Formats: sequence, structure tokens, C-alpha cells
Amino acid sequence: MNDIFNKNIYPHEGKIKEHYKDFYDTVFVAFLPFFQIDRQLVDKINLKKSRQITFEEAKQEMEFLKEIPEPNAKIYSYSNNEYPTDEEIYKSGKIITWDTVVKGARLADNSELNKALRTSIGAVRKIFQRPELTDKLNNYTESKNIWHPTEGGFDTLSKKAIYKTFKRLSKTQIVVTDEFYETTSSLDLDKITEFEFIEKVSYKDYYLYSTDKEILFAIEWDSFFFLIATDNEKMKQINEVNLFEGFICNDQTQHEWDYKEGELQELLDIEEKQKIQTTQPTTQKQWWKFWN
Repeated sequence: MNDIFNKNIYPHEGKIKEHYKDFYDTVFVAFLPFFQIDRQLVDKINLKKSRQITFEEAKQEMEFLKEIPEPNAKIYSYSNNEYPTDEEIYKSGKIITWDTVVKGARLADNSELNKALRTSIGAVRKIFQRPELTDKLNNYTESKNIWHPTEGGFDTLSKKAIYKTFKRLSKTQIVVTDEFYETTSSLDLDKITEFEFIEKVSYKDYYLYSTDKEILFAIEWDSFFFLIATDNEKMKQINEVNLFEGFICNDQTQHEWDYKEGELQELLDIEEKQKIQTTQPTTQKQWWKFWN
């Protein structure tokens, strides 16, 4: 038996349903929502929590960087003071669906949107980046004052929906565990309000589940989606009230669901060929190649 609750809750590799088969028969991929708020925007250039900064700016934020040479990598900061607070989002946040953004940005589907989001935060190597998709996404969201979701954590609007789900299923005793399984706490939803639940579940709390383990919510760093694992009957009850946007995993769905079968390997093969080409020694006998 795969005891996922022994520090193995998230299926980083392999098929998602296979990972959960000893506990759950149904898994839903839920998208972190875009949103609008009732506020006049000061800066439309950055509607994300994160932003790319220079190494000099990074050294101002993190003292230890002053002691190391400048890395050959993009650096991102989460110091966007314009990004709405949890309370502001809770009170006036209006969910904008991925479907709306896909259509508005003229993307092909949710797979392209996920690739655009991950590219926008520097979460993938160059071979996987799709800057042209990110440009389409940013142009649309800026024109409509739509805020981007923040990766790798349950956001305010998702936590609001999660609270409602637990209550709908009469699951009020909840376990909360952080990313590295270092801190575990319990919440009694009969004794706290919806907003108190939102405040108590922190950004790095990656796993939320009922004490009887009949329903689980799990997220992973750099992801713009999370997983809901339960049985088929409970999933029907959840989907009846339309609290989450996403899709139910089939037997083949993996964490990298936004890539078609074989697509990842094709890109890795291209990357490997590029490495070989850039490291091959050149000789004087190859002068003729420049004339082909």
C-alpha cells in the first residue's frame, strides 16, 4: 500500500490516479483563478504577485546575495505592493475563469494558458518557455485589469471554495500540513469563520484534508493548479455547486498534464542536441560549412 500520508502526498511523478489509488478513486485538477477587484489600478504593467528584477535590486532585498557573483539566471521578487491583500480579494474579488482568459487572449486551450503562466514566472528551463503565449496573456489581462493567480499556494478565492466544500460534505475537522511536512495543525471549522480559515491556512500550507482522510486538497510549488482527491460520489457533490474550474483526471493524467504524450521528451531531445552542438570543437577544416 502506498501510504501517501507518510510524506508522499503530492504525485510529482507518474500518473496521478495511480498515486492515489489506495485512498481515492477520483482526482480533480482545479485551476487557481484569475480575478478582478473593485479598485482603480495604479500600475497595469504588473498584475502578478511576482516580478522580474535586476541582480542589483535583488541584493537590496536579500543581504546574502552581496557575497556571491551575479548568476546567469532571471531573478523574481514577490514585493509587488500593488497586489491586493487577502481581505481585499475576499471582499471584492470577482473570479475570472481560465476559459474566459483563454478566449480573450486567443490561446488554444488551458494547456497553453498554463505554459504562459509558468513562463511568466521563470518556472521552466528555456526549452520549455513560451514567451509568445505569455505576451498574449499579459496583453489581455492588462487590457481588462485582470490579476494573475500566484503560483504554489492556495489563494484566497480557492480557500474560500475549499472551506465551503468541507462544510458541504460535513467535514469540519481539518488537518493542515506545510510543504515539508514539518508543521501540522488542526482546524475545527465549526469554531472559525470562512475568513478566519483563509487567514489560518498560510501560503506554504500545501496539504489540507479531513481527519477521516475522505477528501484531500494538495498543491505543489510553481503550480497554478491544485488537486482535489476524494471518491466519485463526493466529487459529484462538489461539482454540483460549481466551486472549482478544472477537469477530472483520467487514468493517464500526470502532473505535466499541459503536454501531449511524447512532447516533453521531444523538447528534451532538442535541448540535448543544442548542448552537443554548442560544445562540439571546431577545426579549420570546417571553414566550408559557412558557405552552405
